[in-house]
Amino acid sequence: MTITISVTNPTPEVLEHLLAIASAPGATVSTVPDDRWTPERARAYYDRLPPRARDILHAAVRKGGRVQVDEVRVEGKSLRGTTGPFRQVLREGARTDPPLWPAALPVPVRSVRVGAAVVAFDMIGGTDEEDPVMVFGKVLGFRVEGFRADGTPVFSPAK
Repeated sequence: MTITISVTNPTPEVLEHLLAIASAPGATVSTVPDDRWTPERARAYYDRLPPRARDILHAAVRKGGRVQVDEVRVEGKSLRGTTGPFRQVLREGARTDPPLWPAALPVPVRSVRVGAAVVAFDMIGGTDEEDPVMVFGKVLGFRVEGFRADGTPVFSPAK
């Protein structure tokens, strides 16, 4: 038996009551919101991406959340279709039985367009420990050195 309860912004008291109810013998309880990346979700997602998408995600994290297309372009190859796998892998993982992650997870990488041209790839988030750029940074072995004036993290390889 599976019971799913979605609660948006619960008060501590409500959350305490829900957890008490869910603590019945044999129950599995997760208090991680469905729309948050965790290290486990990020690792499973990253491992399922095709190599080109991995390279883009890795570069975007290394750059603190945004990478210009010229920095990830492979000589003579188009970037057409490179962001499709981010959404496709996310959907497929949510449909497996059991699901690898909730369907409500946001796509971590988006293309930035000017007109019809893709000029960069962005990751959502930045400074919060639960933001994708921070979670993927940890999973990929980076550590935060500090933050830029705009709030984006500065990563360096973990030692």
